[in-house]
Amino acid sequence: MRLPANACIALACVLISPRLSPAPTTPAPATPAPTGPAQATLQTAPPAPAVAEARPDFSGTWTLDRSISHDPSKASFDPPQGRGNQRPGGFGGGSRRGGRGSIGGSSRRDDRDTSNDRTAEEKVRLQALTDQLRKASATIVISHHDPSFVINDAQDRTQFFQTDDSGNDHQVGLATVTSTTHWEGPRLVTEYALSSRLKLALTYTLLAATKQMVLRVRLEDTERRRVIGSELKLVYSLGSPASP
Repeated sequence: MRLPANACIALACVLISPRLSPAPTTPAPATPAPTGPAQATLQTAPPAPAVAEARPDFSGTWTLDRSISHDPSKASFDPPQGRGNQRPGGFGGGSRRGGRGSIGGSSRRDDRDTSNDRTAEEKVRLQALTDQLRKASATIVISHHDPSFVINDAQDRTQFFQTDDSGNDHQVGLATVTSTTHWEGPRLVTEYALSSRLKLALTYTLLAATKQMVLRVRLEDTERRRVIGSELKLVYSLGSPASP
């Protein structure tokens, strides 16, 4: 059988041309599994953020427990005369003084009589605050909606504080005294400025398990970094909650 000329030419081209094959593909290199510190970094979960220490709510009607408190009617922040070796925590009753110092951690007590070194303004302010503690500490009603902190005392006098360390002015007796209030962990601290060097510090601590509140009051000399005289400790029991 004879093929047409054009068919012979096409067949010859097929026989002569090389067979085309697809280009070989190179597999991508496998990523090695991490080892050593890198593996530990990938497998270790990031640490959980630290949980802020809880700030308690001091709201309520608080009644002084005289059996475990110092006697507020004898409150004095002058060093005891002639009793330099007296054990801390006087005021006729209660337990020994404890707790931390708020002047740079633990501060030393100063039993020297420094009352003559005080200015007239310091004396007036300290006397007014001391009289308030002596006469109005039997019961206190606290309304606490942070940062608002409001105290109504046994003589129906009300003072307003802000826990963000802003200044608040108070009329105490014949004196005007500025205070600041701030958190120290779960404790609330109010500092009345008698001057640039003297302050009366009140530290509130809530004991939720026993429904008690401890109030510690101390006179601090910020220049000498010392506590002057004895610390007053008052322990309160919770009664009915304060009205919102």
